[in-house]
Amino acid sequence: MRESVQKKRNSTSAAKQLAQMREKLASISERERVLRERSAAREVYRYLLDSHRLTAPATFLAGQVLNISPSGVNEGGQLAA
Repeated sequence: MRESVQKKRNSTSAAKQLAQMREKLASISERERVLRERSAAREVYRYLLDSHRLTAPATFLAGQVLNISPSGVNEGGQLAA
């Protein structure tokens, strides 16, 4: 009789521990998911920032080059002094 009560207590204790472990595992999994999402968001931000850095100067310089007027060129195709 005493053994059966002891086994019941042990199984109840084991079930509680298992439930706690499952809760911890779920919490850890949720944290990992959030960290992965944040990391992915940072990667996207870095990619967009790098892309902006690479294209912004080229666009700016192209705008300057296109706006240069050929008024300094004489009839012979040479630059005026």
